[in-house]
Amino acid sequence: MKKRLHKKYILLSTTLSALFFGIVLFGVYIVDPAGVNNKFDLGLIKKEDLANRTQKFVEIQKFQPNTIMLGGSRVHFLNTQDVKKYTNDKVYNLAFSSSTLEEQYYFLKYSIENFDIKNVVIGLNLYPFSEVLRENKNTDFDKEIFSTGFTLQKELKHYLELPMISYIKDYYTNKWVQPLYKDGSRTAYNQNLQISKKSWKEREKGSNDNYKKTYKDYLIWGDKGLNILKKMVQLCQDNNINLKVFTTAIYVSQLQILEDVNKMDIYYKWKKEVSKITPYWDFMYINSITTNSDNYIDPSHIKQEKGYLYFARLFNDNSIKVPKDFGVLVTKENIDEHLENLKTQIKNYDLEKVLSENKN
Repeated sequence: MKKRLHKKYILLSTTLSALFFGIVLFGVYIVDPAGVNNKFDLGLIKKEDLANRTQKFVEIQKFQPNTIMLGGSRVHFLNTQDVKKYTNDKVYNLAFSSSTLEEQYYFLKYSIENFDIKNVVIGLNLYPFSEVLRENKNTDFDKEIFSTGFTLQKELKHYLELPMISYIKDYYTNKWVQPLYKDGSRTAYNQNLQISKKSWKEREKGSNDNYKKTYKDYLIWGDKGLNILKKMVQLCQDNNINLKVFTTAIYVSQLQILEDVNKMDIYYKWKKEVSKITPYWDFMYINSITTNSDNYIDPSHIKQEKGYLYFARLFNDNSIKVPKDFGVLVTKENIDEHLENLKTQIKNYDLEKVLSENKN
């Protein structure tokens, strides 16, 4: 009799546990914090950066882009409409925070193989070219998804790993009223939320402290990143894709950090080696945009409303008034002259004076 009761107890407990687990999982699926399935409209704002790689992989299946933007968080803030103005097709932003070149390569390759890609825009940052990268514990990147797709097993794993409590807490604290992302890009609303939370001085310190440690400990020269870029450029050439490459415009205090940690030699060598792979527009140097903190969210990220300046240069739009000193088209023929100009510029420029004038 006791054995029967014991078995019934175990069966009942197991059934109730499974039922509770199923209800919780279905609840997470309905809320869909990262906006992966978007099958239930509860009026909730999605926080896509909870699983940005997965979310974007799923979303591009429906979006079917013709033009894609690749890069890190600096590109993630740029508006797809500023590119669409020139391509007149479906533009999707496939950039995300802490993006590696390997991740960019896999998303590029997958997009070319599965969609009618006509244009690719790549924004380059120096750090991802380091031979050794800091471990990103929050990434949801999964190479297998490009061959298997977003299977049921991966879908279950996705919803089980979502930090629901954190999402609800953030939602309640921030009281979001507009979408944080659109067509893969962070929205202007998202940007303004970040700006409004802290003063420029706080934003500058937080960003620069992080980069100072990153550059000092992890910015190591190597060919790994360059070899991946070569593969990306070759993919575009083999598929007759219009490729636009540029370096992202960092605020001058980031250049000061490179000097402080004695890594300017890597900065110059990087620019030269990239020129051997592909022509590119260089914006990462001292100019009238990069010396004005009003143009920046923080020293690493230019404001979205200034992004159009990049694309006016990339797409040769002479109708747009772009500062004459913003952007240099770099090729393997003019790279040595360009680097000499940058070295002379940095040597003669009073960086400390500029930084002191932009403290507020």
